[in-house]
Amino acid sequence: MSIVNIALNIATIATGLFTGLLLTMLWIFEPLLDSLSAAEYAELMQRFLQVARRSPLNIALMLISLIAPIPALVKLVQTPNSLVFLLTLAGAIAFFVGMFLVSRFLNEPLYDEIMSWQPQTPPDDWQQARRRWHGLNLVRVWGCGIAFLVFLTALNLMPC
Repeated sequence: MSIVNIALNIATIATGLFTGLLLTMLWIFEPLLDSLSAAEYAELMQRFLQVARRSPLNIALMLISLIAPIPALVKLVQTPNSLVFLLTLAGAIAFFVGMFLVSRFLNEPLYDEIMSWQPQTPPDDWQQARRRWHGLNLVRVWGCGIAFLVFLTALNLMPC
């Protein structure tokens, strides 16, 4: 098995797991949050964010998904017009932009805002923050999911 195959396998597995985690957020956790009052939402989100923001699983999947495609790209750069190279590059960009940059520069400031709320008296616009969080999660699912599908396609185009 070549370094390209190994790197693409790792990238595919990591982005697949991350996509599943995010889909769980969208389809299970977010509907639960939608049924809560303002105070319940603020309290639950603060408790959730205390754990989720620094979760070793989140950090590991993020780092692996960012780093894993790099060896494949380095090896494939010798054939930059190959479909496998282009797909691997597209997957890396989709993850970097749709997942990493959105998380770092849009989700994290929102998390800081939510963490600053007084749980029993959240701000009047708390529902707007909830909608933003839902929207950002959707963007991240798309970024991560596209990366997963593109890595999977590139992997399947590789010779055995």
